Amino acid sequence: MTAGQGFELPTPDAADREKSLALIDALVERMTDGPVPFSDYMATVLYHPRYGYYGSGQVAFGPGGDFVTAPERSAFFTDGIAYEWRQAQAAEPGEEILEIGAGSGRLAIDLLTRLAEDDRLPARYTILEIAPALAERQAANLREALPPALFERLRWIDDWAVLDWHGGMVIANEVLDAMPVERFRWVPGRPETAERLMVGFDGARFRWERAEPQPALRASIEAIAARIGTPIVPPQGAVLAELNPQLDAWFAEMQRALAGHSSWIYLFDYGSHTADIYRADRDEGTLKCHYRHLAHEDPFVYPGLQDITAWVDFEAVAQAAGHAGFAVDGERSQAQWLMGTDVPQQVEQRLLAATDMAAQTRLAQEFRELVMPTEMGERFRVMRLRFDGRG
Repeated sequence: MTAGQGFELPTPDAADREKSLALIDALVERMTDGPVPFSDYMATVLYHPRYGYYGSGQVAFGPGGDFVTAPERSAFFTDGIAYEWRQAQAAEPGEEILEIGAGSGRLAIDLLTRLAEDDRLPARYTILEIAPALAERQAANLREALPPALFERLRWIDDWAVLDWHGGMVIANEVLDAMPVERFRWVPGRPETAERLMVGFDGARFRWERAEPQPALRASIEAIAARIGTPIVPPQGAVLAELNPQLDAWFAEMQRALAGHSSWIYLFDYGSHTADIYRADRDEGTLKCHYRHLAHEDPFVYPGLQDITAWVDFEAVAQAAGHAGFAVDGERSQAQWLMGTDVPQQVEQRLLAATDMAAQTRLAQEFRELVMPTEMGERFRVMRLRFDGRG
């Protein structure tokens, strides 16, 4: 459980150490036949129903937790989504909202409150949450924050198969970056050099082990090479990289669940385009771990107690969505997206209405955090998909 890379992380308490050690035992038991793919390791440490970071509800959102998402930074983010909902309603795709992975429930609280003020409430607000512990936490937060009439519009599901969708808006905020990834080493743009990174155990800690890529992984790596063209080969040779092997299956499952009803889908996440993600100077890839607001690159530290994410390749997302019958209706930075809504006007109005300098400073800072390039403005991107219900 030690970091072992020259950095210091806070020490977990006794209960967390016991939980993490139990997860390590479960992982080691799965390795009796040899190393496992990193995607399997990542899925287990994040989503194990009893010991996983998300599955057990270990994740802590907000300023006092491990990381802060856009809805928790400022209600201006949710105001942008409210603007999109009004545009969607004018186009009449449907009257429901589906949020995939609702985190702490902050976005749902602010969005339902804002839409009630606008008299634009959805007929139903569904939260798809695969972690029971998080669903319970969300329900408690929403029940406390919302009046009964708004809370009654909510429901929780844990599987696409029971969605019973009638069309509307789908929101996925920081969902794709937490999907398990494959990790590999290659000379950028040369698929023949690729080695798959597996996870083994040396008796004391987990370690990387190299293997030949399976055909499906090799095909995905070849597709990456085709998208980036001719890269600049780094002087150090091979570098680390990641890819999401679940995109095609995820969009196919979404398509089946939404079939028969038109929908607008909004994907918010941090990432970039293929050539940028697989730049030669990204020799450690894009994998990031977060523990109590400290970021590092070691996914083997404190299994089950820390978040693990990887940058989203929005070109790969667009291809997978297209294969499933979704039309890409635009993709831009979070700053560009927000500036194209009515949020700047709302910021101006609230600044003018603020009664003191402290309130003005807080509002201005919230907006800056969402749009400045050094904050979330450029690293986070927004993609809108449209689905006509036919696929």
